[in-house]
Amino acid sequence: MSSFFITTEATSDYPSCLSEKDFAVIPMSYSVCGKDFDGEKEKLSPKEFYDACRNAKTKEDLPTTAMVTAYTAKEFFTPLLRAGHDVLHIGFSSMLSGTYDQICAAAKELKEEFPERKITVVDSKSACFVEGLVVYYVLRARDNGASYEECVSLAEDLSGKACGFFTIEDINHLCRTGRVGKAEAFVGTTLHIKPILHIDKEGRLIPVTKAISKKRAMHGVVDLAKKKMLPASEQKLVGIGHADAYDEALNLEKMAKAELGVQNTVIFDVGSVIGSHVGAGMLALVLLCSDRSV
Repeated sequence: MSSFFITTEATSDYPSCLSEKDFAVIPMSYSVCGKDFDGEKEKLSPKEFYDACRNAKTKEDLPTTAMVTAYTAKEFFTPLLRAGHDVLHIGFSSMLSGTYDQICAAAKELKEEFPERKITVVDSKSACFVEGLVVYYVLRARDNGASYEECVSLAEDLSGKACGFFTIEDINHLCRTGRVGKAEAFVGTTLHIKPILHIDKEGRLIPVTKAISKKRAMHGVVDLAKKKMLPASEQKLVGIGHADAYDEALNLEKMAKAELGVQNTVIFDVGSVIGSHVGAGMLALVLLCSDRSV
């Protein structure tokens, strides 16, 4: 058994196919079509969730999410600490949600309750499997013998190197939830273009460029990655994400392998929490880059 747990939130969209030990994910709640789901006992599969989004008849039917509260975080961490584990939490961007601050507040209280235990919260400055990729590399390091302090340092370093390039079907979802401005949404809707977005070094979601079709947007995503990525030999895992667009994700995976020279890839579902903000059809390419400037 490892001496410490690594944890994250549901926003990381960490693939279930990556079986991990001494690892746990904080579930996050959401609502769609007037129904509430806690993300743990009550949840929808990705297909069910995106079908519900497509079938929404009113604005009230569209999905909403709730941040993790300090109370929920304490309830989640306490059994781990009580069992004798230290905890390293890699969290959702503080620029996109209040979840990070809530978890920090919980950690502060828990340090007083368990002074013999370590609990550290690292801002991944990212979301989706960009956050998850930081988790992946830190898990690998821990399981290869890295100390708690070394894993904290690695998580902080990777929070500036894990990058994601995204394209979405409808920018209005991001406008509705306050992730981009109304001007960008108006242009995207009016011209029927496909925006390409990126999470910057501060952890904010920003539009980078536009394409006039989904196919060209996919090429744009790969081109951006090509300019910024670390050498293919350093990419232990590259993520291909999709919001109920599996066939397109397969095509993006083929493009990434052919044009970027990467081999070890994983296709992951964009879950209900991130999906509430991006809508069906989103595609993502996630890998390590020299930095997050574009």
